[in-house]
Amino acid sequence: MDPKTLVRPLLLYTGLLGLLTVGAAYLATRSGLVILVVAGGGLLLAVLGGGTASSVVNSSGTEPADGDGLGMEATGLSAYTNTESSLRLVLLCYGSGVLLWSLVVLFTLRETLV
Repeated sequence: MDPKTLVRPLLLYTGLLGLLTVGAAYLATRSGLVILVVAGGGLLLAVLGGGTASSVVNSSGTEPADGDGLGMEATGLSAYTNTESSLRLVLLCYGSGVLLWSLVVLFTLRETLV
């Protein structure tokens, strides 16, 4: 994978959305327990995004039939788009961002947490 393609997801999901999630949890509750739960959720998302799973092959070896008679070209969708890697990248970046920002809040604002 090209490192230039990782810049946008890292900035968006790890930097911005992770910070917004943890910031919203902090401003809403100011609770250390909530920030710990958010950090655990971020860890879970990062593990799910970083984990590898084998692909399942259809045992019959046939493709699913179109029920409505419209081909994929008519709808503008591709039958073989690979969104698994992009979803895994989003989960990995967002989960690591939430975990990182939760730890930052826990260590820098520990005196203000309830």
